[in-house]
Amino acid sequence: MPLLDKILRSIFILLLLSPAFGFGQEKKEVWRYEGPRIGIDVSRFLMPFIQSATKTAFEIQSDYPYKGNFFPTVEVGYQSIDDLKDNFHYLNKGAYGRIGVDVNINKFQSLSDNDLVFVGFRYGFSRFSQETPSASYANYWGTLQSSFPKTNMGAHWGELVFGLKGELMPNLFFGWSVRAKFLLASTKSTNITPYVIPGLGYTSSEVPFDFSVTVAYRIPLTKTKILPKALKSGGTKRSDSDIEDDLEIQDPNNSNNNNGVGGSQRGRNNQIY
Repeated sequence: MPLLDKILRSIFILLLLSPAFGFGQEKKEVWRYEGPRIGIDVSRFLMPFIQSATKTAFEIQSDYPYKGNFFPTVEVGYQSIDDLKDNFHYLNKGAYGRIGVDVNINKFQSLSDNDLVFVGFRYGFSRFSQETPSASYANYWGTLQSSFPKTNMGAHWGELVFGLKGELMPNLFFGWSVRAKFLLASTKSTNITPYVIPGLGYTSSEVPFDFSVTVAYRIPLTKTKILPKALKSGGTKRSDSDIEDDLEIQDPNNSNNNNGVGGSQRGRNNQIY
């Protein structure tokens, strides 16, 4: 019996203390982290496996949030191509850069939601060299052999971009984008027009399309409690319900997402007495 009394007394003490332990635990505070995002375009490393030409390329991308839904972007890269065909041998290499902005068109659902659906534009420019060590072509007199010396060139173009970026784990992002490109100007060559422009692509198409796959890391420099508002078209006035929803999302202690308690509380608050 004394042993049983000790067990029951211990259980009784634990039952009394358990609420105190529960009240003493603090909920984890939720913040929204922001900062520069730096990544690489991994699709550049896949190009040698899907193209016949010997190609080496890399590209670094970076963006920074501005007013929540705008992301000024800088992209720089390098590319070299050694393309050997039956009737010509073409060499091209050079660096390129792009500047622009991405605009998020997806509504953030919570402070921890960082997934983007974006549209954007770029201005691109490149400095490169091209050379044709050998080329053959047929005419009335037969097959002629020729070559063209190394020439330094430049080009400018614009891009329209659509893409997605998702946060796989804190501060680590994976995304993809498709791009339509429009050549604005390029150096004129008396020998041969550019076959490839680094950063733009092959010039055989009037509107080259490109696809990129990016892995990026965000440096969390700042933290905030403010959730970016969704973009409104035409200056649409926000309703009271939209403002109330935003206030609920920004409150890290709000627990009405799953159990409906907040909804019933709002009903009682809005009831007219």
